[in-house]
Amino acid sequence: MGATLLGRFVATFPRVKKELQYWASLADTLPAPLRFQALSSLEYKAFHCLGGSIYAHYPGVDKGAMLRLIVALQTMSDYLDNLCDRLPVENPDSFRVLHTSFVDALTPGAAQRDYYALYPHQEVTYLPTLVETCQNLIAKIPHYPRVQHSVLILADRYCELQALKHVSGERERLLREWAQQNPSFGLEWYEWTAACGSTLGIFLLLALAYGPAQAMEKAILEAYFPWLQGLHILLDYLIDLREDEEHGDLNFVAFYPNQEVRARALGRFAQKSQALVENLPNPKFHTTVVHGLIALYGSDPKVRLQSQENTIRNMAGQGQTLRWLHLCKALRFFGAI
Repeated sequence: MGATLLGRFVATFPRVKKELQYWASLADTLPAPLRFQALSSLEYKAFHCLGGSIYAHYPGVDKGAMLRLIVALQTMSDYLDNLCDRLPVENPDSFRVLHTSFVDALTPGAAQRDYYALYPHQEVTYLPTLVETCQNLIAKIPHYPRVQHSVLILADRYCELQALKHVSGERERLLREWAQQNPSFGLEWYEWTAACGSTLGIFLLLALAYGPAQAMEKAILEAYFPWLQGLHILLDYLIDLREDEEHGDLNFVAFYPNQEVRARALGRFAQKSQALVENLPNPKFHTTVVHGLIALYGSDPKVRLQSQENTIRNMAGQGQTLRWLHLCKALRFFGAI
């Protein structure tokens, strides 16, 4: 399944990019500076949608609808992140109100609110259309009510992380206190909070809702949170480590005391994720996600520029992940990613 899934996954990249072009055309109508933030997130974070689109290939889903949903939801996530991170706003309540749009997007039938109520800039088309698009697509997923509670738990964690991590000066204290109020799974506070920042568990639950009840839904969630989601976000921060240090931005990977501890911790997330997903329904699909995460981030040019090749190579090993890594490097070379 791995090679077949890989081929189907790469073949949908043009469709993902077409969806992104639609959102870019709408973003281009926004007033400044919202226009710049929307277009910037689409340009520089497109690979988030490309990577997430693998869940459009989960067995039993409506591939076209799921792909559109993933792109819309991830585009919203990346846009909101830019609004919280790239403009001179540091009010956590403002960030929370902005992110009610993310929760509403996952709640079919929910009335839209003034998501910019506490934000210094306004618009009435882009974010509301993203919310409406997600709601309409989710409303057509046959068994969504069964997974909605779990989806909203993950969404609430995601939104609270976004509200706290952008409060400069206080963010570390706020995040540490928040993490300490929740089960730690034996993780450091910055590892647990990092796991809250991934949308992969939400994508998986949306995919699961296309089929009948999963007897192993609890095991599926435990594999994704905190392990696979943590792997995802820690890799994301790993490649941005130098850039975040230069700009004074929060980076969870920077909290590891040294490079050796960091490499061991990332290896643990990779190994734990791999071990847990092997016991899930459709294990080859989830195993491919693990391979793909390491390959997608490990192939980023910033890995070489920051001398992180050994960390990625150790995570990849000598098997399928290494083949994915070589493929992703080739795809980047030819501009497919």
